[in-house]
Amino acid sequence: MAQEIYIDQWFSPEMRSAGERLVKRLHETGAEVASAFWLFDANENFWALYIISPLVATEGPKAYYKRIQDIINQAGPDEGILSLHDLRVWSTGHPLAKALGKSQFNQATQGNTRIGRSYIEGVYVADMYLYSMDRDLLRAA
Repeated sequence: MAQEIYIDQWFSPEMRSAGERLVKRLHETGAEVASAFWLFDANENFWALYIISPLVATEGPKAYYKRIQDIINQAGPDEGILSLHDLRVWSTGHPLAKALGKSQFNQATQGNTRIGRSYIEGVYVADMYLYSMDRDLLRAA
């Protein structure tokens, strides 16, 4: 059985690695990941991994969570994995998804980048670790 990663207020290397593996597998399975990032909610003092995809709107969030759960279930015994409790899925129509699509990030800030205490097109981000961003999918909404 794979070991579940413990999520707390500090962004850990284990969280980064577990999220990276999940995002890679989502890309490999055609999950149309428009963006993937860890986002810190300062009000709740909690990190969550957000996956943005147009499929959330077309297939529904339940089907997209099922897609993720199937990947989690296939994790090997030596892999740190995430719980669905630590994940959120949004459609490309979500305000932060739209802000990312309009943002002026250059190529260097479109993946594996830490962003903190910043405004992205008027949306405040306390802390974020951005894995990937597909401008075409984000702007298509």
